[in-house]
Amino acid sequence: MDKLRPFSFCVIVFIAFLGLDNSVVSYNSDNTAYLEKEVDMLWKEHDPAGKEVFLERVEKRLPNWEKLFKEAANLSEIHWTLLAAISYQESHWNPKAISKTGVRGLMMLTQTTAKEVGILRRTDPVQSVLGGSIYIHKLIERFPNSVPRQDKLWMTIAAYNLGFTYVKEAREEAKANKMDPDSWEDVSKTLFLLGEDSSNENMSRRIEEALDYVFKVQLYFQTLSVLVRNSNEHTINS
Repeated sequence: MDKLRPFSFCVIVFIAFLGLDNSVVSYNSDNTAYLEKEVDMLWKEHDPAGKEVFLERVEKRLPNWEKLFKEAANLSEIHWTLLAAISYQESHWNPKAISKTGVRGLMMLTQTTAKEVGILRRTDPVQSVLGGSIYIHKLIERFPNSVPRQDKLWMTIAAYNLGFTYVKEAREEAKANKMDPDSWEDVSKTLFLLGEDSSNENMSRRIEEALDYVFKVQLYFQTLSVLVRNSNEHTINS
């Protein structure tokens, strides 16, 4: 666990940094340029080789699924680039992806989740993305209205990976420690501490992975947001 702590701290710092609205159109040219520099710095610091792979897959794989993500985004009430970012973290936009635990498809649905959202074929791209978006929406709805929209999104993404029960426990623990249970920054810190204090190595690892998961989804989302914004500006100016 020791070697992971510095990275976990960076995850929490980045989570705090990303207090941005999830709509791409909310960025003006000035803060888009600033965000682009910040995102580039984070890629260089945490995954220098990964950025080139990501950009290549944005060019070669994402166009195959972009329309699907946009259609499914209406079901989950999040921007399609965030849905695409979750899918990239799950499967790298490979519809045939299968994990060692048996989850599969673009959104890596478990059999239980697929059944819950009425999906019959997890490897079918349409069913996978629509099923994933429905499940995300169901998770969003489980959080109280007191949670701000942006914080609710990050809690939802953590729950998508770790399970709603653990995020709920972290919110309760945050409240007990006079922290804000409606703030993802505070809840993420609480999750980190729960992982640190757990005598269950498997649970500590899962929480560590969940925080890393949210960090990466945010990084992919912000990178896609910059790319979409720049693409729109190029189209308007051409």
